[in-house]
Amino acid sequence: MLRQLTRSSNMLSFRGSSMGLVRSLTTKTSIVEHTTGRIITLTDPNRPEIGDYPNPPPVLAQSKDPYAKYDDQQNRRNFNDPVNIDDDYYDMWSPDYFQPVSDKTALKHNGVFFGLFISFGAVIAYFQLNPEKPAMPRSFPGNGLAKSLGSGSDEDDGFYQVKPDLEAEKELGFLPADGDLSASIESYKKTHADFIKQ
Repeated sequence: MLRQLTRSSNMLSFRGSSMGLVRSLTTKTSIVEHTTGRIITLTDPNRPEIGDYPNPPPVLAQSKDPYAKYDDQQNRRNFNDPVNIDDDYYDMWSPDYFQPVSDKTALKHNGVFFGLFISFGAVIAYFQLNPEKPAMPRSFPGNGLAKSLGSGSDEDDGFYQVKPDLEAEKELGFLPADGDLSASIESYKKTHADFIKQ
């Protein structure tokens, strides 16, 4: 029993010294796999966690030709294609990548857009290309129905009256002026006096 303990302790000390020896082989450009003792030369010394993985340069999947034939058409990848270690930043499911432009180019694009937009509106306004109203403008006799809608005095008429389109009234001339209207009301009352109860 004592012999077995001595033998096992000797083996442990040998293993410990060999592992210490193996650990001492780790440098800035290589590491040691502790389970097998294999020395791994690092692909990227700044990222020792990827070991000797041949990390290809990143390529955005969105920038690949969408019409080319792939094994995985949706992700634009072929079987056994090497992928970058950060492939989740560059695959089809990553956020869209917008290629920025210079301030000069952005101002030029915005200037062209707003210039065309304003020019289009100016041409329509200048040549009066906008269509006319599809209906007659609203107009109401008696000061815009102010009294009928509840105005108690002439000062309040502005709050109660329906605002007519006065320019259209003058242009079309389909309603008489208020003076003519009051004269026609009086003539109607005189003509039909026996039907109207005072």
